[in-house]
Amino acid sequence: MPHYRYHKKSIPSYLQELYAGGLKKSQFLTEGQIERILSHIGIFRFKGYLYAFRPHICNHSVDDVLIIYYFDKFLTRFVMEHTSTIETILKTRLVELCYIKTDNPFFYLMDEYHKYDGFRINKPSLDNWMNRPYHRNNKPETYLHYALYYQTKYRFDNNHTYYLSGKTLIELCEDVNYPPFHYFVESATLGVVIHLIKSIKIGNYDLLWAIGKSFGIKNPKTFKPYLERLNEVRNRAAHRERLFNRSFRSVAGVNRHFHTLRQNINNHRFTDVYLYLFFMLGRLSNYRDYDSFRMMEIEPLFNEFQNDRMIAQECFGLNKRMGRELKEFLLKNIGA
Repeated sequence: MPHYRYHKKSIPSYLQELYAGGLKKSQFLTEGQIERILSHIGIFRFKGYLYAFRPHICNHSVDDVLIIYYFDKFLTRFVMEHTSTIETILKTRLVELCYIKTDNPFFYLMDEYHKYDGFRINKPSLDNWMNRPYHRNNKPETYLHYALYYQTKYRFDNNHTYYLSGKTLIELCEDVNYPPFHYFVESATLGVVIHLIKSIKIGNYDLLWAIGKSFGIKNPKTFKPYLERLNEVRNRAAHRERLFNRSFRSVAGVNRHFHTLRQNINNHRFTDVYLYLFFMLGRLSNYRDYDSFRMMEIEPLFNEFQNDRMIAQECFGLNKRMGRELKEFLLKNIGA
């Protein structure tokens, strides 16, 4: 297998290479504006969007490639909004359901409450809870972050003695002021929250089953991919990875209405992900069929995109200046 060879390219030379290969020049932007946009996007990321037009690149222009990049960026906002709301729901249910079964706020540090041997909390999740010197002479924040508030009030050695004495614990890190469970969950990333949901079992009470049931999914083996898809989609959006024209982890339909709405949609495409997010939010019952979902939720995205002020500032108004002929192309490539 040959080794990788890096070919250094400048933005102007890369554009000239594309034009020589058949990509048409912009109808709306100057070369200087295109070069400035690419200096923000980067050649590598731009190539990911260019791929959607191959092998018929001669039928398209650089405008077409840029518009799907910005449409993808626009979609990212909706994904972040929906996944953040679902994350909040998961955190709330995780804390509430655990405290129904235990009144020990430090139970999550005990080995007996985890299904799998060797459960660990990753170090980045503990960063907020590292012991730090507190100086009363420092000017305090007007509104303390709850982690700072906790650090000034409590120390783990006292809580360890009161709540965890004589218990077998998971692997702990030194110099960490471990907080109560609800504090820790509130500060945790989505990935860590999902890790806790998969692991925690209080007696015979399996949190994966309990939280899945609260979403209408009774089989934990079915619910687990739902959590994994959520984490995958959230991570792609958070790191501004491409959502457009990509495949996503699939999940099984769990009720007749959800199954009916998605039966004619490729379950690896973005439109199926969008339906899934509405299912997790408990909103799918608002739509009688897929056509109504598309009309009320999918198609308006295109209109809002064309009128988006922030996007227009970044792309020199390209979203406003291009015609609506790309609407069907964009909808088709998200699987709508």
